Amino acid sequence: MSISLPSLEDAQNFLNSLVTDSQVLKHCQATRHKVLRIASQVASKISVNHQLLELGALLHDIGRAHVHDVTHGYIGGQILIDHGYPNSIVLIVERHVLGGFRALEAESLGLPKRDFLPQSWEEKIVCVADKLGVFEWDGIEYPEKWLSKVDARFAKLTKRYGVADPFQVSMQRARDYTSELVALVIEE
Repeated sequence: MSISLPSLEDAQNFLNSLVTDSQVLKHCQATRHKVLRIASQVASKISVNHQLLELGALLHDIGRAHVHDVTHGYIGGQILIDHGYPNSIVLIVERHVLGGFRALEAESLGLPKRDFLPQSWEEKIVCVADKLGVFEWDGIEYPEKWLSKVDARFAKLTKRYGVADPFQVSMQRARDYTSELVALVIEE
């Protein structure tokens, strides 16, 4: 038995009721558009749930209604759990931060001691789309540019978080997910 997903309109209304920062809302919409573009580019290679992708991308930063640090994914997941959202969306939200965290890394950051690593294609695509620029990016049609875009984003994040682990290993994971998606798109 599959769990029904909320409508996009209901999710948007829920996001708008909690998040008041217009930049965060704009970023969530941009990420939503990017995941749909990425999904269309990998559609011939892998199967993804477009509705789940769209909802996960839209809600991925809902935790920023309360915090603006690396715990925002977990906080967002808790918000969604408290409001009856399905686990498939909760996991996308919890696992999108940087490139995810292993249990010991998570614990060192004040998160519960469990893995927060993207597993499904939907989780990985939202994670990557989040890194491809803060807002819209017209280069999304050019997968050969995705890695340089991710690297530029991580250069900025390194200034914020430093060069220590777990941030660097997490960013490398996101880079690896990006490489994986690029390979799918450009594979002949």
